[in-house]
Amino acid sequence: MQHRRRLALSLAVLLLFPVALAAQGNLRDLLTDFIRDGITLAPPTGSSSCPNPALPSCHVAHFSGDAIFSQATALRAFSIQVANQLSTFPLPSSSGGFSYAYDPKLGTFTRAAESFGPIYAERAETVGKGRVNVGLNYSHFSYDLINDLDLESDDVKLLFLHADPNPQAPDPPEFTDGRLAPWFQGDVISGPLGLTVESDIAVLVATYGISDRFDIGVAVPLVDVSLDANADLTVRRESTGDASDLHRFEDGSQTTRLLSSGSASGLGDILLRGKFRLTSGTRGGLALATDIRFPTGKEEDLLGTGVAQIKAFLVGSAHFGTFSPHVNVGYTWAINRCDGQSEGLPREECEAPGSGGGLPDEINYTGGFDWAWGPRVTFVADVIGRTFRNTQVVQVGTQTITVNTNASCATGLCNIQPGDLKEFTVDRLEAPRGDLNTLIGSAGVKINVFGNLLVTLNGLFSITKEGLQDKFTPVVGIDYAF
Repeated sequence: MQHRRRLALSLAVLLLFPVALAAQGNLRDLLTDFIRDGITLAPPTGSSSCPNPALPSCHVAHFSGDAIFSQATALRAFSIQVANQLSTFPLPSSSGGFSYAYDPKLGTFTRAAESFGPIYAERAETVGKGRVNVGLNYSHFSYDLINDLDLESDDVKLLFLHADPNPQAPDPPEFTDGRLAPWFQGDVISGPLGLTVESDIAVLVATYGISDRFDIGVAVPLVDVSLDANADLTVRRESTGDASDLHRFEDGSQTTRLLSSGSASGLGDILLRGKFRLTSGTRGGLALATDIRFPTGKEEDLLGTGVAQIKAFLVGSAHFGTFSPHVNVGYTWAINRCDGQSEGLPREECEAPGSGGGLPDEINYTGGFDWAWGPRVTFVADVIGRTFRNTQVVQVGTQTITVNTNASCATGLCNIQPGDLKEFTVDRLEAPRGDLNTLIGSAGVKINVFGNLLVTLNGLFSITKEGLQDKFTPVVGIDYAF
């Protein structure tokens, strides 16, 4: 018993150590700051005396307006998806590779299952009264897609509309769309956004058997995340024409590249888990489990979600010789922390059912099997499903814009003819609300090297095209049972 007390003290030191590794910087706002202030181009040529800001020679070539708000909202939604999926990544099972049950006939503990159990799911068996299981897992994520949009190609689109040069003077009724007069407001800036998102996650897991039927566990993640963004933007002179010099970047061209990057490392969101076995037998059993995620990771650095989450789920597992199927079904509640501003959303959206102050509630389900290939090797396969409820779903849509090409319409007080109008369609990033369903596959092996030491080699891969996706994530781990 004394060596277990020493072990518990050592674990406490390890759990407290990561707090000192908190990172600097602000990755959460990196994307929204990327375009928050819009784009100001080189000043137009002309007279320095500007009696009317609507005149071409007087206006400030600034592109923002409603499109900027929608783009910032969409990029904020992207940041939320990144933070949510980085901070709620699948955690190793708290059951441990070795599960024990007390045999009254023998008067001692015996192995409750031939296999070493699942990797990311739970099974009904517990580690056994007074027993301890500790583990360390490492995974590297390099995200390729978000909702089937390739992050490093030209799939993600941005759109900037020309700002109103005289917002205090409303347009006449026929010009209420803001693109018709003054005529130069019809130009837009658009282009693809490229993103590189990577994270390295090391998770320390410890489980203790309070009784033969009740386990408690803790998972402490250390997270390193990096984000690089680039936007190749082009001035589309839809109303002024390519010969115009009204809208140009500082170097006189119609194209430019914006760059932004950042990284952070530190403590992620700590998870506390409890599992109570309801029934058991030689053929399997049922258990109830609860996860509580504490917002210990810095939300502004994408290390944590910024809100607490509570997950309750039912665990079922069975044994047919060396083959052991299992299933987990549950629900996750995000504890609402919404002030209508910190999440970058209107209050009515931020407080929508299931939003959790920017984070959605989830329906969780996992199913798979572990199959003992011998006394020292177990093959494990799982499908991990998550349904994010009433969340913002990042996608690319289109916007149709009508502009005026009549250069004599400088103030909106002119007679626009049908031939002066031009209509075009442009892609733009959007983030409508809806349910988001993700499926992740998991396949790997647990190898009993010696004694009670297990080595895990595993891979995660996306099955559906929804959510933030890594085509393949390698995972390695070790755990030891006392």
